[in-house]
Amino acid sequence: MTTENNPTGFRNPWLHLAISIACVTVYELLLKRGAAETANLSPSWSWTGLTGLASIYVWIAIVFVILSLITWLYVLRYLPLSIAFPISQAVHVLVPLGSWLVLGENIVTLRWIGIALVSLGLAVVARPVARLEEEL
Repeated sequence: MTTENNPTGFRNPWLHLAISIACVTVYELLLKRGAAETANLSPSWSWTGLTGLASIYVWIAIVFVILSLITWLYVLRYLPLSIAFPISQAVHVLVPLGSWLVLGENIVTLRWIGIALVSLGLAVVARPVARLEEEL
């Protein structure tokens, strides 16, 4: 599995990797909103998490889960897992940022430091990928 002969345009696996990361970020935020919305819907069933299925946010999230899976499988056809997987971990930056911006959750200083370290790690991983792309 090499990055040679990668499709371009909409079929570009790097674009699909970005779409997959975006889908994961969106579905995590939607699942949180749906779970919070239905937390007290039925005390006898709330421990199962099944009450979340009563939320439209959870159903929309399921669509994003499926889209993420489809785009991820496409990515794996063209990119080595050892490259695609570390880059996909950008969700560890995007989900907390999204929860702060969209859901109004508080991020403590230590978490901000963690987000900065993950971002630095992603930059370290992305550097060889950028070099590899230049060679192609």
